[in-house]
Amino acid sequence: MKIIERIDRHEVLKRWAIGEVYSEFFNPAYEFYRADTLAKLQSGSRYLESEGIELVLELKQVLVDSLSQYIKWHKAILEINKSDLDMIYTLQLPGWERNTNGSFLIADAARNIHHFPNLDKRVSGIYQALKKNEVKLEGITLLAVDKIGPYVAVEGNGRLTGIYMAQQLSQLHLIPDNQIEITLGLY
Repeated sequence: MKIIERIDRHEVLKRWAIGEVYSEFFNPAYEFYRADTLAKLQSGSRYLESEGIELVLELKQVLVDSLSQYIKWHKAILEINKSDLDMIYTLQLPGWERNTNGSFLIADAARNIHHFPNLDKRVSGIYQALKKNEVKLEGITLLAVDKIGPYVAVEGNGRLTGIYMAQQLSQLHLIPDNQIEITLGLY
């Protein structure tokens, strides 16, 4: 993990919201609202960005509120290699418990879903979309005590699982330079 720069909580939430705009969890009534929300998030105006953040993260407010105000946030580079990916845990939610056989490791979820795609059709869909270069990687958010890990994925569990399936299990090299920019929170 390579830290690029320190960022504030607003930037963290903006990056998270931009990632969510592209996900199936943000379901506006009309596609126009998706484009309008994305324009707010990318406007450069803190006020408009805050409006966009509120619209997108409304359903995740409990999770957002649970993040300590004392976390130090950073833009960072995650190397897409086995050793780094093997240190990433999912959130401890029932679906991820099933996908990982209780280990909550992204690697275990990837192996299980790779062998049994119907185990999690959403993640299987992300994997297929990743192979077509149709997945936005912005907004992946990890938490850790220090930059060497282990990490917990607060946002982007499905995308990280899909990346593991593609890069490590299928030996597809879909990520340029085997690196992605992420948000890293350090306690």
